[in-house]
Amino acid sequence: MGDPMPAMPVSPARQDLLDLLLADRARFVEVAYRILKCRAKAEDVVQDAALRIWQNGPGPELHSPAGYLRRMIRNLAIDAVRQVGLECRLLAPIGDVEEAASPCPCPHERMEACQALKAVLAALDQAPARTRNAILAHRLDGVPQKTIAAENGVSPTLVNFMIRDATALCRKALEDEGSVAREAVAA
Repeated sequence: MGDPMPAMPVSPARQDLLDLLLADRARFVEVAYRILKCRAKAEDVVQDAALRIWQNGPGPELHSPAGYLRRMIRNLAIDAVRQVGLECRLLAPIGDVEEAASPCPCPHERMEACQALKAVLAALDQAPARTRNAILAHRLDGVPQKTIAAENGVSPTLVNFMIRDATALCRKALEDEGSVAREAVAA
């Protein structure tokens, strides 16, 4: 059998930080606990700090190794709180799914509304352009009939008749759509 894998050499600065972390572990766990309010998560943060020191080392010379460790653990604990907050915002608990608001009261009603809108638009496509423009301007944009009449060079009475005719076309399309839907349900 071969020799066991040789241990990775540890720099003196890195070893000093790890020794300080282990010696004052309870105090560093308390630093994380004050932020996280969970002993197990605080322990995880301190362990994560030790792992980071082991992997990366302390960097440049430290004037206050204990202060460096405290700051590192505090930052890791704050990151953990932020991560939990992000997860809570992005992922709703499974129990809240039933109470989640639906974008529409009923998907079936939404489908019927879309079909009705398509039928109305198809009916308006069959109407003369001036009639279609008059009803769309009046009903959707709220343009007064007098303004529509002035823009088209016709009387307000004629605009009134165009809107009435277009409304009748839309109603007929909706009635036809409703009878088609009722036939489909009956079949």
